Amino acid sequence: MMKSEPPSFIYPPISVAIATYNGAKYLEAQLDSILSQTLKPAEIIVCDDNSTDGTQEILEKYQSRGDLKFFVNAERLGFIGNFKRAVSLTAPENYIALSDQDDIWLDTKIESAAKLLLKIDEVNRPSMVYSDLVLVDENLNVLNPSFRDELGQSTYKHCLETLLFGCFVNGCTMLMNPKMRAYFPSIPEQGTLNHDTWMSLIAYTFGKVSVVPESLILYRKHTNNATDLVSLSKMTRFQRLWHEVKRSFKQNDLFEDQISFVAEFYQAFNKELSQEQDLLLQKFIKLKAKSYLEKKIALRSFFRGKWK
Repeated sequence: MMKSEPPSFIYPPISVAIATYNGAKYLEAQLDSILSQTLKPAEIIVCDDNSTDGTQEILEKYQSRGDLKFFVNAERLGFIGNFKRAVSLTAPENYIALSDQDDIWLDTKIESAAKLLLKIDEVNRPSMVYSDLVLVDENLNVLNPSFRDELGQSTYKHCLETLLFGCFVNGCTMLMNPKMRAYFPSIPEQGTLNHDTWMSLIAYTFGKVSVVPESLILYRKHTNNATDLVSLSKMTRFQRLWHEVKRSFKQNDLFEDQISFVAEFYQAFNKELSQEQDLLLQKFIKLKAKSYLEKKIALRSFFRGKWK
């Protein structure tokens, strides 16, 4: 008697939300990689922030074939506002994947993320999975097979304590359940930090998070990246992290911006925090008034026991 085949994996529908702005150079390659996924998205929603370089003509071509739906903002919304609008136009019951306009998704990107998210998903709890990326140049030559290694983010545990000092989640690798999607409108649009950080704080504070073990995206390093890229020389794990902190002081005090961002998050959600989370965030926010040396000592304290 022949054995019956096991039932196939049943995935929820998945929406891909893309924010574009003058991305014509790499956009078609990105769209083709999304359309070539082993697990096809239920919809691709694109919001364009008034591009002037041919981006809209490309989107019109793909829309005419039924591959996506695109919308042009009545006025410029900026990077975060554009993503917020794109997400708002997706089907509310779907999983949501965010996409930049200049990467290449490996063909199992959606399927691998969806399979892991299904394992941790809870209907009434925000859940998110994310992955590593392959860092490549403009011509897709590999610079580093692990973007996490490039930034030293693979040397410590990913958790709320370490997230406070700098986001280790790239938005383009995120796959979110509908409960996570509901938090998207709360993202502040002012300041230097982006939706990646806010949504990661949501997930690590209130939800369930898991990491896909492999890299799922070819992530281009070029002069127009919306996300800042840093190439660090080989250092010890603490030297690498502290280099990032010192660098932030030289570049518009990004460390200070991180504290302000967490303070804004705390103001928005402090009534929903556990006592332990409340104390942790308050401890971090109080670093704003501390000296350079005190912050360095605090960094060691927050990361104690978190090194791999």
